[in-house]
Amino acid sequence: MSAIISLKVFGLEVRMYKSKIIKKIVLISLVAVIFVLFFNGCSATRKALTEKNNGDSLNLKINDTIEIRLESNPTTGYSWFLSDKVDSTIVSVTDPEFIESKKDKELVGAGGYEIFTIKAISKGKTSIILNYERPWEEEVEPIETFEITISVD
Repeated sequence: MSAIISLKVFGLEVRMYKSKIIKKIVLISLVAVIFVLFFNGCSATRKALTEKNNGDSLNLKINDTIEIRLESNPTTGYSWFLSDKVDSTIVSVTDPEFIESKKDKELVGAGGYEIFTIKAISKGKTSIILNYERPWEEEVEPIETFEITISVD
């Protein structure tokens, strides 16, 4: 017969046979390992890109998501616009979300960031081209362009 062990857990004294304690520790450890492996295997990759990634080529898997975070100041009339050259059968692109800069939050007309979220939805290759421009200026080149190439396997 196994020896009885006495433990204090959260101020309460617990008495158990040594073999029961070992079984419970092994069971809890096994459940924790399975939990971690399951959720690591199910999660899709999420990457964050900035101006530094301009010109990059990315390899994604279906359901991977990337965020493109670009400096912007809509009070000047300029915003980031998605080019119509993106293949929407390969990736889905959300409308941008504007986030004010934390350091300039108190200033009227201060800039911030526009964030685009892109999700890989099928295999293929496409370019994401974002132009920083004023929408009413038709025959004017964008003052800045951000472009990446995405391959989905």
